[in-house]
Amino acid sequence: MATTADMQERIAALARELAEEMSDVDASDALSGLDAIETRAIEITNALTAELVKQQSAARPAEADESICPECGQQGRYEGRQERLLLTRRGPTTIVEPKYYCPCCRKDFFPADEMDRG
Repeated sequence: MATTADMQERIAALARELAEEMSDVDASDALSGLDAIETRAIEITNALTAELVKQQSAARPAEADESICPECGQQGRYEGRQERLLLTRRGPTTIVEPKYYCPCCRKDFFPADEMDRG
């Protein structure tokens, strides 16, 4: 998905706001002042990515009251939503997603795992 012009404007405004807050970046452990700024920007980007993943995963609806178990192919039942730790390319984040239980395998499963593996 490409960013829209409106989104680019919002990103620029947020960057200006954060730049004001970052005015006193500590460069004592960095190669240069620019290196310290980039390191801080990466930390902010990672935090933003984690929050977006968390919010978007929470917004995903449960597929149905029942879902097919990926292990045995039997019907599993919806058990509610569960918080799970997810390791993203930007680092760990916590997500909330639909959880199902397979009485045959006696295991929980998460259909989103299968959808995300495409």
